Amino acid sequence: MTQHMPPQALSLFDLLARTWDLDQNIRQVLFNMDGTALAVVQADGRMTFIGVKDAEGPEKRIRQELDTGRMTIRAREKPLPMPLTSRDATALSDSKICPLGPQGFAFVHSEGEELWRATPRGQLLRLLPSEGADITALSALPGAARIVVGRGDQISVVSAEGGEPLSSTELTHDVRDIAVSDDGCLLACWGAGHISLIKTDGLEPVTTLPCQGQVLAMRWSPCARWLIAGCRDKSVLVVDAAAGTADRIVDFPQAVQSVDFSATSRAMVASGAFRVVGWALPELPFGDHEGDPITTGKPGLTIVDRLSVHGKRDLCAVVYSNGLVTICRVGQPEEMMLREGTGVAVTSVAWSGTGTHLALGAEDGTVSIVTFPDDMFKQ
Repeated sequence: MTQHMPPQALSLFDLLARTWDLDQNIRQVLFNMDGTALAVVQADGRMTFIGVKDAEGPEKRIRQELDTGRMTIRAREKPLPMPLTSRDATALSDSKICPLGPQGFAFVHSEGEELWRATPRGQLLRLLPSEGADITALSALPGAARIVVGRGDQISVVSAEGGEPLSSTELTHDVRDIAVSDDGCLLACWGAGHISLIKTDGLEPVTTLPCQGQVLAMRWSPCARWLIAGCRDKSVLVVDAAAGTADRIVDFPQAVQSVDFSATSRAMVASGAFRVVGWALPELPFGDHEGDPITTGKPGLTIVDRLSVHGKRDLCAVVYSNGLVTICRVGQPEEMMLREGTGVAVTSVAWSGTGTHLALGAEDGTVSIVTFPDDMFKQ
């Protein structure tokens, strides 16, 4: 007797996401400024470029039943276009890429000493030649018309157009990561043992503070008073930039790989625990002040590995160590499961500028762009 099995129902992730298999651990995913392209850096240094425009976006596949008003979305019918991947190692895989102008990307070449640019279609051009020293940090200023480059203990601001140097200064320590405030007025430069705050205008030093342990991620608060840094030693460094002092939030169960601020919810959030950890602004835990803790999402049995805050709404994409992905409202217990745990770790997560798209890169080499319908998160 022939046994007929019912077709397996598609999950929300299957219906909203486009996924490509690149066969290499993904180190970073990043949208360009205008949200038309996604750049992907693989563990072997190759770069992949994916067009964001979706021929079968969710809005084209949603139908509303006339009698009940119920909304349904059909599965995709067309094959996905092939992404563009460089043939050889192009980018230094351990270095962060950053936006360049409205559509491009800037990255450190695989040999470590040259700054290169990439177009959305994958054309690669040298932007800044070698100066005899490795580029150790890279970040873009707001608008992406200028780039901050770190070479050992020296930082420089260069033009995004031709790479012309605009200003430079020498610090008392090496620079391994750079974070830029939202208004572009302040830089945070971290290197082993120290963190320096620098005014962008003229690269004037403000203060240098001790910072033990390895920093994994840095973010400025929207008001530029606070700088927070997730650390490998299971803590969050908190810097009061106005006072020039620092403190630590300690005893996280795991290394804190992601920290972020939600301007909409006026709060900070961090990974590294069994739920999203966070506090309400304007004050944070500092000295004798315990801060105002907030509840985001629900506690689970696995660690929150990474997170990324939506730039325009009170939403946060939350990634657990087992590959589970949820969307939470910052400061609220409600959450939506986007993807069940696959057992494969997500290594990079990023929102597009508009927040319509969410990119996920995983250790098995898969890259997904999740596109959300316009009214999906309206309250």
